[in-house]
Amino acid sequence: MTVKLLKRWFVIANYLGFTVIFFSINRAYSQILPTPMVFQSSGEPGVSIADEISIDPSNLTEQLKDYLTKELSSRFGCRVIYSKAGRHLNFKPLVNVPQDQYSININDKISISFSSEASCFYAINSLFQLVKEEEKTLNFEQCFVMDQPKFQWRGMHLDVSRHFFTIEEVKRYIDLISFYKFNTFHWHLTDDQGWRIEIKKYPKLTEIGAFRDSTLDNHYSTRPRTFTKERYGGFYTQEEIKEVVKYAESRFVTIVPEIEMPGHARAALAAYPELSCTGEQHGVEGLWGVFDDIFCSQASTIDFLQDVLTEVIALFPSKYIHIGGDEAPKTRWKECAKCQKTISENNLKDEHELQSWFVRQMDAFLTKNGRSLIGWDEILEGGLSPNAAVMSWRGFEGGIEAAKQGHYVVMSPGSHCYFDHYQSKNSKEPLAFGGFTPLKKVYEFSPITKEMSSEQQQFVLGGQANLWTEYIPDFKQVEYMLFPRAIALAQALWCENKPSYEQFLGDLKSYHLPELTRKKVNWSKAIFYPEMKLKRSQKGVTVDFSSTIGDVHVSQNGKNAANSVDLDRINRHTVLPNTFFVMVDENQVKVVSEYTIFQHQSLGLPIEFITKPNERYNANGELNLVDGILGTLPWKGSDWTGWNEQEIRFIIDLGAKKQIDSLEINFLEDIGSWIHLPASVRFSVSKDQKKWKYIESADIETYADNVKKGKFLLYGSTINKKGRYLKVLITTFDVIPDGLPGANHVAWTFIDELILFSK
Repeated sequence: MTVKLLKRWFVIANYLGFTVIFFSINRAYSQILPTPMVFQSSGEPGVSIADEISIDPSNLTEQLKDYLTKELSSRFGCRVIYSKAGRHLNFKPLVNVPQDQYSININDKISISFSSEASCFYAINSLFQLVKEEEKTLNFEQCFVMDQPKFQWRGMHLDVSRHFFTIEEVKRYIDLISFYKFNTFHWHLTDDQGWRIEIKKYPKLTEIGAFRDSTLDNHYSTRPRTFTKERYGGFYTQEEIKEVVKYAESRFVTIVPEIEMPGHARAALAAYPELSCTGEQHGVEGLWGVFDDIFCSQASTIDFLQDVLTEVIALFPSKYIHIGGDEAPKTRWKECAKCQKTISENNLKDEHELQSWFVRQMDAFLTKNGRSLIGWDEILEGGLSPNAAVMSWRGFEGGIEAAKQGHYVVMSPGSHCYFDHYQSKNSKEPLAFGGFTPLKKVYEFSPITKEMSSEQQQFVLGGQANLWTEYIPDFKQVEYMLFPRAIALAQALWCENKPSYEQFLGDLKSYHLPELTRKKVNWSKAIFYPEMKLKRSQKGVTVDFSSTIGDVHVSQNGKNAANSVDLDRINRHTVLPNTFFVMVDENQVKVVSEYTIFQHQSLGLPIEFITKPNERYNANGELNLVDGILGTLPWKGSDWTGWNEQEIRFIIDLGAKKQIDSLEINFLEDIGSWIHLPASVRFSVSKDQKKWKYIESADIETYADNVKKGKFLLYGSTINKKGRYLKVLITTFDVIPDGLPGANHVAWTFIDELILFSK
């Protein structure tokens, strides 16, 4: 920071009522995360505390005193003495400053200034991160910190329906996220697989709906499916919920409850089947996915759900109540006389407008009761309810559209904010939903997009990460999927200007990972895994292994190898596996990663993508289809190239005219993730890209043995034509059919590798 700018902060600081000295040493960032707006330190000793700390309690609420006392005694072993003399620490209120601003000034004593109780809490947690413990003494350098949040909605979500977590585990979750200044906890309380909240007017919701008789083993895409046939479930009494709400308030976290409607309702319908379109009795679902049976739009269902919301409102003081609204198939509604009557009586166009009508009933009810409705971006379909806010999960587009219409938005795109996705390419990663959301991807997130006008940006409340728990059976796994990605998200939602990712890693490694270890958090070691980069070479590909964390040691097929290895194309009708074991050695952690890269005839060949893949699923660019990395199941976003288009075209250049014998394309099918096999694949061959010879397309073939083993699906085609260029045209069906996840949207097509055999 320049002297001129430092003087500017000096003027501001004096206006706010504290004294700032000019320091001889100027550091841009502290180890505080999220990174504060202003941090200046001299590096000189400031305050040292041995056995006891003297605090002036003036301006501290009892709630803050309790938190401060608990943390100082349990975390640092300090005896706390409250006295107006306050030799070590005092607190001062601020006025006429931005919301939740705070400052810390450390000279011969520590002064914290704050504009709200919440900002005082944030300042206390920042202060804890400035402590340097040496020989049972707490040392603080002379420094000045000024900070405030960028976004008002800084959210974390937890699904307790697929897997249930105790109130003590939920409290720990709140503790962990509040330390990093998250202020919103989205509690997903109901779904197909379990109803978790006691509703006194409808006791069968928990007597029946809170328990299922079986749970899916392995991944949804695994064939054949097997189930653990055991009763599983649980729920929170209203007294327990009040306890958690009060606890969250002590950590300045607002709980936003979610009651799913009209879809994801199988647990509720198991308890009260008369609320469905068919009235048929089903059990609580033990399979993940999307189901046709949803709440009927009849008057009795509306009354039921508004009764439920009445009790929810009484338990949760939050402004927003989340009503879900996502993944609601219209199959039953189209066949239901009661739903068709509702459409007719309300002059609705179709079942999408019926869902909008359904949501409007809840919006009007919540508004009447002094609350606001928020739902997933599907509530845009058929027309957005007047007072509704949108949580955009299917990308940024839903949020942008809602903002254009003047509605508040919380950005939560799956590309950056789905923490049920894999976070590394390591083969030893535990089972996850799919996708690939590493730490760096989270760090790059911003709720504001370049497509938004300044006016539209004003409607963005902030952002949130979602933790769906289909594949998270216990709280240790919750912690593993949460950290350290939650800290990267905190940076995105708090900081006006984030430091570089490298600086963030340094702060994370120096203080925050050891702190998570001290708290016995089962954090992911993914950032310690080596980074593998592939680039095209003249004869194939070059594989580079590196790490920003520690030293890298590589073995290839059991022998020591360099950190950079060339793999050439082979001139045989086969594939040749290369197994790499890569160790990263760092003081804190030693990790070993295993990678398998296959050599084949088309390894590294140039490819022109006429249809560009979706940037979320194209890890190695135009090399991705010929990089020697075969996709695995359960799928990871890093292994596959994904398109969300009805037609996909690309051209492979063999480098010279050759006899092309056959081509294998490995496709993925995961209907629950909207990923389908294509309708057709067509080939054309050319010598010069001017004249093309069309080759008849063949039906998609699947190899039963591979499917049974849980491997990817294969397509094989005999070509037997000469040429230098091979053009591939892949077409999908129009849209995903009704009754399937993602109905009426274009299906995703995923390919992992093209293996072309020629002479």
